[in-house]
Amino acid sequence: MRPVLVHQCSIVGGPHAPPAQRGYPFHHRPEARTVQKTLALFDIDGTLTTADTMFAFARHAVGTTRFVCSLVLLSPMLVLARFGLIHRGAAKGRMLRWMFRGHSRDHLEAAAITFVHTVLPGLLRAAGIQQVRAHHAQGHEVFFVSASLDLWLAPFAAQQDATLICTPTHWAQDRFVGLGGPNCRGVEKVRRLKEQVDLASYPSIAAYGDSSGDTEMLAIATTAHFKPFRDG
Repeated sequence: MRPVLVHQCSIVGGPHAPPAQRGYPFHHRPEARTVQKTLALFDIDGTLTTADTMFAFARHAVGTTRFVCSLVLLSPMLVLARFGLIHRGAAKGRMLRWMFRGHSRDHLEAAAITFVHTVLPGLLRAAGIQQVRAHHAQGHEVFFVSASLDLWLAPFAAQQDATLICTPTHWAQDRFVGLGGPNCRGVEKVRRLKEQVDLASYPSIAAYGDSSGDTEMLAIATTAHFKPFRDG
């Protein structure tokens, strides 16, 4: 009401007011800033890295000789998978099962730790990691969404303080036996995301990807970045 407002003016600006308030007819309180909820979604292989982490980890875990011999032996299957003539997920599981045969879960998980600390840093795109940190600095929720396996990506996601959605590993009697679920690629990326978060509650979604396997994830974003970080 007007009378009250005038009365307040006389107190705030009057001669008996505190020195800091004299001459100011009104005392304005700063408005509270509303932080917009933002979801940041990053593909890993080819987006945050310059190479496929699956092949890099397999070589690190089993050694160059077995890795190369396995690729030669399995190359017909890999070519068929590349052109979509056999299921990518099935081919991935068979290849890794062949490469990892004879190695225990303890060995592979220990190899994943050393991989993240000694090999992976050389594959990371500096600009991509800077963008991950920039999202964190703004209070955004950061997710890594990848077709690669949690076996070697979980330590990396933990290192970068990101929530991980990826292809699970299937273990039996302390041995790797294949994929523990669908290959997390294409529509599966979005399906898995919807299991964990309510996408409609985020007015801002930033997504970063580099291949056809990221098409559906990029489509749900308010800001989509295809093949980013190429200068870093």
